[in-house]
Amino acid sequence: MRRICLFAGYDKGNKIQNYVIYLIKELSKLCDVYYMGNGYFPPDELFKIAPYTQMFYTKRHDLRDFGSWRYLIEQLGWDKIAQYDELVLCNDSIYGPLRDLNSIFTDMERRGYDFWSITSDYQYNFHLNSYFMVFNNNVIKNERFRNFWKTISFYYDVKNCEFELTPLLTSEGFIGNSYIRNYHQKNILKAPAEMLDNFDVPFVKVKSFLPENPYTAGSGISLRYKIRTQTDYDTDLINDNIAVNNYPQTIGQKLASFTGL
Repeated sequence: MRRICLFAGYDKGNKIQNYVIYLIKELSKLCDVYYMGNGYFPPDELFKIAPYTQMFYTKRHDLRDFGSWRYLIEQLGWDKIAQYDELVLCNDSIYGPLRDLNSIFTDMERRGYDFWSITSDYQYNFHLNSYFMVFNNNVIKNERFRNFWKTISFYYDVKNCEFELTPLLTSEGFIGNSYIRNYHQKNILKAPAEMLDNFDVPFVKVKSFLPENPYTAGSGISLRYKIRTQTDYDTDLINDNIAVNNYPQTIGQKLASFTGL
């Protein structure tokens, strides 16, 4: 199985953080990775991922992740992308992988989906979350799927694209679903600790560790403890990113970091 991964990166300081390097390194074991940094990343930062990427680009734009993926598609061309069995889209809004990604790909291949993601949501309509999505070769070659990327303009954000892409592909006869089935029709990304308890979740959102936002994990102690004890992921990657970016933390989160969680 040959896979190509288009990776969308962003950092307000134009740095490639250690958790991103680890994520790309793990992806490179399963995919040919192409990186697009939204900003002005200096060469010494891009060289950090050079061993794990086929090519990297950097350019400031206002189209967020879908704009970065569109840029990579335009640079590579559909003929090249169509040489692969699967197209993977990923961004740096997640910590992980917490689990073996190869087993997840194998499981989803067994289920026979044309396109899939890790999680899904029912806000406005059923749609797959875009921080990690996979499309098979039939979708890659679909004309409406290709035209979708041409329509992304300055007023588009992740919600516009997420809400449109899943029903578009479904209308074309493709079958898609998420690895973690969302039977309760709620935003399960808001409950990362619960996801870790109930599913073999491979990622948690970076937002999960920020207080006072829709993805808050409360004190952060419980979530970090679960990651530390239930997975092989190095939580120092999380702590380092929080420290480097000076993210606001509750007292509980500071305590979790101090105690090594």
